[in-house]
Amino acid sequence: MSAKKWPLTLIIAFACLGLLLSLQFKTHQAMADDLNYQSNETLAAIAKNLTTKYYQLIQEIWDLKTQLKLLQQNADQNKAALEAMTREQQKLNIALGTISVQGPGITVTILENDQNYFGYQDMIDIINELWNSGAEAVSVNDFRITNSVSIMPDSEFTAVLINGVRISYPYKIKAIGEPNSLEKGISIPFGIVDNLRTLFKIPIIIEQEETLRLPSASAPTFNYTQTVIEGSISK
Repeated sequence: MSAKKWPLTLIIAFACLGLLLSLQFKTHQAMADDLNYQSNETLAAIAKNLTTKYYQLIQEIWDLKTQLKLLQQNADQNKAALEAMTREQQKLNIALGTISVQGPGITVTILENDQNYFGYQDMIDIINELWNSGAEAVSVNDFRITNSVSIMPDSEFTAVLINGVRISYPYKIKAIGEPNSLEKGISIPFGIVDNLRTLFKIPIIIEQEETLRLPSASAPTFNYTQTVIEGSISK
């Protein structure tokens, strides 16, 4: 903008502002004059109407506050219910082994031995001993152990099969739980580990771990099981 046009623009702007202020003042003055010419009865009616509208607005505000409070309460209840459901779902996923988990625990390592006395039943006994000692999750050589996992011997009863897959030494059994409780439970006198060590000279190493990570298990396959509607089960 040129230097000559700048003062002209200011003059026009101030003129418009003055015009607007003048119109606004005249509007307020007209309203005041109009009320001054009204009768007392009319002014009383106007005041009563304004008072009624004022209290109506107050009531609407309270209603809105009440609705907002109810919505907040419902939101809190829904949030608490969702959190509870999430926790239960998490517990179920851990129990089913459908998610990988981590935490403190112990590692039981069975080394290869000349006598080859260690068999699938010994593996099952150690796992059950760990469950009884408070284990929350167990794996063997990176196979997550759940109620749908099979632990069997091979055809010659010289190796352990997990879900039909032969595992190799060293057998590493990992259990998540309170490390001291797990080690104490698995090392009880005349227990499975004590017997394997003393009677069969099988080298077994127990180590406490600050953090163990266990893999998830493969989802079980259901070929014959189907869901039914409650009350519709027939013999």
